[in-house]
Amino acid sequence: MPIVIAVKYRLKPGTREELLSFVMDNVLNTRKEPGNLAYSHYPSLENEQDMFVFEMWEKLEDVDRHIDTPHYIEFSKKRQPMLESYESRSYDGTLCRLREKAPRWD
Repeated sequence: MPIVIAVKYRLKPGTREELLSFVMDNVLNTRKEPGNLAYSHYPSLENEQDMFVFEMWEKLEDVDRHIDTPHYIEFSKKRQPMLESYESRSYDGTLCRLREKAPRWD
């Protein structure tokens, strides 16, 4: 079963540029990991503190392996002192129903 993870985190004021200086190393290395289907960090357009992360993995074991990789551990240690808040939610990514057109809104 595919796993979808949505993360929202808030940076301390004035730390965004520093985070952006090293986040891509983690992103590029994570995308090379076995079982990774998607991984991106998105800075908010509304403010300088909020970040959104979208991840998709083939299975939960791949996620567990990811958090023990050297590049993620290094990223996490650098980011930790910059965090004001952090929230992660995991979802079952199995497609339940395929729609060929958008449902009606009226």
